[in-house]
Amino acid sequence: MKIQFLGTAGGRFGVSKQIRASGGIYIETCGKKLYLDPGPGALVHARRNNIPLEELDAILLSHVHQDHTNDANVLIDVLTKGGWKKKGTLIGSRTAIEGYEKIEKAVLEHYLKFLEKIVVMEPGDTFNLGDLKITATPTKHGDPKGIGFVLKGEKTVSYVSDSYYFEGLEDYHKGSDIMILNHIFPREESTAEKKNNCHTDTYSAKKLIERTNPELVITQHFGITMMKIGPDNEAKWLEEETGVKVVAAKDFQVFEF
Repeated sequence: MKIQFLGTAGGRFGVSKQIRASGGIYIETCGKKLYLDPGPGALVHARRNNIPLEELDAILLSHVHQDHTNDANVLIDVLTKGGWKKKGTLIGSRTAIEGYEKIEKAVLEHYLKFLEKIVVMEPGDTFNLGDLKITATPTKHGDPKGIGFVLKGEKTVSYVSDSYYFEGLEDYHKGSDIMILNHIFPREESTAEKKNNCHTDTYSAKKLIERTNPELVITQHFGITMMKIGPDNEAKWLEEETGVKVVAAKDFQVFEF
């Protein structure tokens, strides 16, 4: 199994500054190739890191926000050879694929018709991609239909996605070998205002890790202040507090299991 981070920046300001890249996550597991949340720069960084975009089995979109979907259309175009070869599966939130109420969808109709299969997921839904079981999990975020994912295959990987901590979130991510945690805010930004801003801070990350007890936590999707103080410092604190191995991902870092 392989997980590669094609960028570790998160949030509108973290992405706009491009101090770190924001290209999303590439995963190989159970013989399948997945691209998760292709943000701005996904195409460029995938090419520079020799990601086999033409061989993708699925593109996963957790929610509609641009830092998670910006390059989805162009990846579909690459995968399907401009629509000449209908193939691939798009899996994602209702907002990202269909839109919801006043929220416009992220993937254009022009590219949706290029795909072999489209799977719109709500929390609790499951979908099998070969031997890989994908389960959608709930989030609390600015996107009312946003979801996380649990990928159960060679290893069980939880992708919490953008969310603040809420009671019961841990129930959807228990039993994971690896948790990928979008960690926008460090301890010094853990004000009530920030906590209600729909993202994870270090203290709520600690609570979630303690209540799920995965084998490994990989933090990513860092905000501007987090980048300035150093994600490694927060990861070290979380590891000391929880006793769980916590690693702050670096741009283009590869994890193999």
